[in-house]
Amino acid sequence: MAQNNETIEFHATAGAFFRSDHLITVDDLDRVFNLYLPFIGATSYALYHLLVNELPFTKEHLKRQDHNFIIDSLNISLPNFVKCRRRLEAAGLIRTVYEQDARGEVYGYRILTPLSADKFFKEQLLSGLLYKFVGEERYLILENRYDIQGQEKLIGTDISARFLQVFQHQNDLSIPTTPLVYQEATLQIDESDFKFDDFSAMIRGTNLTEVNKHRNFLVAMHMTYGVDEVTLAGFVNQSVTLDTHEINEQEIQRLLRKQITRKVAIETVDKQSEPKVTVPEIKNTEARALIEIASTTNAQDFLGYVKTTLKNGLVLKNERDLVDYLISQSTLSMSVVNILVHYVLIGLQNDSLKAALVTTIADSWTQNRVDSPEKALIQIQQRQKANQARQEKRFSRSQKSEKTTPKFVKANANPPQTKAKVETNANNDEAAAALAKLKNIKTKN
Repeated sequence: MAQNNETIEFHATAGAFFRSDHLITVDDLDRVFNLYLPFIGATSYALYHLLVNELPFTKEHLKRQDHNFIIDSLNISLPNFVKCRRRLEAAGLIRTVYEQDARGEVYGYRILTPLSADKFFKEQLLSGLLYKFVGEERYLILENRYDIQGQEKLIGTDISARFLQVFQHQNDLSIPTTPLVYQEATLQIDESDFKFDDFSAMIRGTNLTEVNKHRNFLVAMHMTYGVDEVTLAGFVNQSVTLDTHEINEQEIQRLLRKQITRKVAIETVDKQSEPKVTVPEIKNTEARALIEIASTTNAQDFLGYVKTTLKNGLVLKNERDLVDYLISQSTLSMSVVNILVHYVLIGLQNDSLKAALVTTIADSWTQNRVDSPEKALIQIQQRQKANQARQEKRFSRSQKSEKTTPKFVKANANPPQTKAKVETNANNDEAAAALAKLKNIKTKN
């Protein structure tokens, strides 16, 4: 098995087994369709649905399968399958295990039940993604759909019958015990480089329970904006409300983005006092410098550097959201995303990041397994060479069409010329005969 930080590479013939700790019902699939599909994508939802359908009902039906039936059923490539599987894993809908047996590689897929609607809308990361992708109007419709149905409150005395009033308790019944394990979807975030305990000790104005409630969100902010524990704790302390002692996530995001804007502005002023620096472009002599910057700068800082320093523009909110989306949903590393941002804004000379163009290139790089800045530059060079070859081919065709006379013109042109020549010869013969006749007449006279 070849494994790196981005994906697991394997063959379609690798074995596959499926398991679910709880019955996944139609209501569960309905929640995945309405609440998860907008940000995991239609193909990922189809994969989840297919895995649910492939669950064996009894142990007698257990058998080893390979991944060919998944790829053929969904009509997707192996890299796309890995990308969709990773999205389901990130959303907490499946867990993947790996092992080697006598026949080769084996992957086990544990299908999890999606969060209940109440827990989903309380989960800041998932509900935030849903809001981002569907908008406020659709978000409120979905929230109301899964809220209280019917009358908001029932007033009156509870007169419902009790159990022992209706059913007789049987002490002599021997009921077999079967352990039931209910596993609901939970998000997993990598905290290997974030010391959450040390971070929590620096929070003031609230308790540890409140901090743990926002754990996933805080770790996600650390990963997205590249701030350390001390800096993030300072922003969290500023966001704590004085009356309720709660952490305001929107205020933390606002402070983080304000800090990045200020940091980029300071760097711009410093650079103006220094000798002018050559804008890094996609060239062999400057590629190494670009790779170093992209590898050592987090995505939001790099976006601000390109937009404000190289483009002399402003960083738009939808551009920051697009970069956050690439980091959270794509299998591309942060350095590759930075190269992608530079290529779209500098290489292609766009004024801003267009979501359609950026996601198309990101999907192409994902399928081609671009996992390093070097590979990203190679992809860009290959694309430029292909475009140049197409332009040269188109130019040569246009020149050839101007110089070459179409065959059908010659074919149609020859007969009229021949006919004209015949008519001219005939006219000349008639004129000679007429002159001879006149001559004869003149002689006789």
